[in-house]
Amino acid sequence: MPWFLALLLCVLPLSAPIALADDANGGAGDGGQVDVAIVVSYDRSESIDRAEANAQIQGLIYTLRHKRFHMAVSSGYFRRIALSAIAWSSFNRHELIMPWMQISNPKDARMAAIWLEKFRDRGDVAPYGTQTDVAHGIKLATEQMHTLPWWASKKVINMVGDGVSNIGRIASIARDETLAAGITINGLVMARGKAVRPLSAYYRREVIGGPTAFLQLSHSNEDFAEAMLRKMTLEMVRLRGQGAREAREEG
Repeated sequence: MPWFLALLLCVLPLSAPIALADDANGGAGDGGQVDVAIVVSYDRSESIDRAEANAQIQGLIYTLRHKRFHMAVSSGYFRRIALSAIAWSSFNRHELIMPWMQISNPKDARMAAIWLEKFRDRGDVAPYGTQTDVAHGIKLATEQMHTLPWWASKKVINMVGDGVSNIGRIASIARDETLAAGITINGLVMARGKAVRPLSAYYRREVIGGPTAFLQLSHSNEDFAEAMLRKMTLEMVRLRGQGAREAREEG
């Protein structure tokens, strides 16, 4: 064996073959796998006023900064999750609020929160329509999930809204297509008074689905942040197959 080849083999790290194996498997090395990938899909039709839109964003910021969320992330097998957020209304109007970010510790979560704060403080948003196309929101969230750059044990869409579809495809058709792709859909309903029961029934019947799907309710802008925190942490609890009794729908 030539002397320079022998020297090269001596200085190569012992982990080199493992790294090559990871590359052959699509780059699923350290950081290439997450416990759950979540797309938060916000309804931004005309029924969502500025205060509600801010509450939506602030709810996710609050969650990302909360110790309970950090503990839930660190309790997973890989101790990492992936998170992205979009907004939509109808007639193909939509906006990417936050691209994919991997969160494995409080510092990562704070960076994601800062991104959302900058989006919120920017003030200018895409022109949303007056109508609500829930199927469009599901489809967009599914398309965003397909751009996920990491392997995920579970894929979840969080549909956040305050109304039923009044245009576009039947939401349950888009839901069933998404479920067939192995993606679970959960719901976070923003409803008050007499709207709570019919809107909750609509989301249960037409929107959510999957083996661990559940619905969370928010009755005001003030309690939306806590509802979002409960929802995000419960998704990780359900991923582990624990805490089923804790996951009763709020109502």
